[in-house]
Amino acid sequence: MKRGFMPGIGMFEEFLQKPVNAAATPPAALLAAQHSLAGAGVSLATIPGAPSLPLPQSRDFTPPDELLPAAQSPGTRLLNFLHHYSLVVFALLFLAVGSAGIIVGGNYWSARVISQTKPAVALAAKAPTISGLNLTVPAKDLQAKLQTITAQPATLTIGTQAVPVSADTIRSWLQITPSADKSQYYIRIKAGTIATSLNQLANQLVKAPVNQVTVTEAGADRVVVGGRAGTALTAPDSLKTQADQVAKTVMDSKGLQFNTPLQTVPFQSVTPAAFDKLLDVNVVTKQMYAYQAGQLVNSFAVSAGAPATPTNIGEFKIFAKYAVQDMRGFNPDGSKYFQPRVPWVNYFSGGDAVHGNYWRPGSVFGAVNTSHGCVSLPVDQAKWVYDWAPIGTTVITHV
Repeated sequence: MKRGFMPGIGMFEEFLQKPVNAAATPPAALLAAQHSLAGAGVSLATIPGAPSLPLPQSRDFTPPDELLPAAQSPGTRLLNFLHHYSLVVFALLFLAVGSAGIIVGGNYWSARVISQTKPAVALAAKAPTISGLNLTVPAKDLQAKLQTITAQPATLTIGTQAVPVSADTIRSWLQITPSADKSQYYIRIKAGTIATSLNQLANQLVKAPVNQVTVTEAGADRVVVGGRAGTALTAPDSLKTQADQVAKTVMDSKGLQFNTPLQTVPFQSVTPAAFDKLLDVNVVTKQMYAYQAGQLVNSFAVSAGAPATPTNIGEFKIFAKYAVQDMRGFNPDGSKYFQPRVPWVNYFSGGDAVHGNYWRPGSVFGAVNTSHGCVSLPVDQAKWVYDWAPIGTTVITHV
């Protein structure tokens, strides 16, 4: 087609050859050129460098069909949607696949656990298994039966001395177990407990011998602890044998008898050599002697308990020590006394102790017993005793 046959195109080309000032170009000229091109079937958008200007349109303007966008198939619309929202689609797919994996995995492991777990079996309630000698008693008769069993006469003869067996002791031999519905109770005899309690009773009459202790004081031998024989069970295992036999008849409630022979254990005569360390206190002469491995290593003049508050007599061991301690108590007349900061304290019997004395004149030591039962001596000598005699050291006080 020649250009002369398209006046609109020629006019527009002429228009394009001139510099365009969009702000200065009259819109009417642009509209005229655009209408001419549209009449010739040419779109302004296909011409390079052509300015764009929308044609004025009325409110009820309907563009021709060729200007409308072509209709898209559902598949195309889906592809366009996936292209524009690819990140969101990926996230949704990830969540869907992950959820499916969790569900499948959970079902798999649940099936494995269930297949390996044995189903619970309902067990019918049944009476507990009670080993040993036992008796079944209806619940309503339990207390009466227990009273009958525990009130029966029972005696343990130890040597020549009869010792009663109490109802509480017999009750300790019984184990009470209820049935599932508590309609009845099972009373079981504990034979081992019978033997244990009988031995405890018998041992009350067992006494260790007290050895006679002889020391040398002022060049003469002196018995400071008198010997005393002890006692021991001749056949302690016999009580276990009797307990096993009596266990068969306890619930018959016809009375129980036990016996075990007792033998005498003689005392021995010993000297300070029998002790690792020994403090020998003569409360009459008011002298104290320190022995180690049988050898006299030191001696002291002391003041022991006054006549109204005498020192305990016997064989003891130091059980507590204090470098300094406030002492308080009561005088024979009932008044209170308080002695602060008593040094180098060694307790050996109740409140009696070997300790330093700073409040008495030196003339009382070895001459007058002035204390409330303690054995006191000058402070420097008391420190020697404190350092030398550990807890456990034997202390013998005598007249």
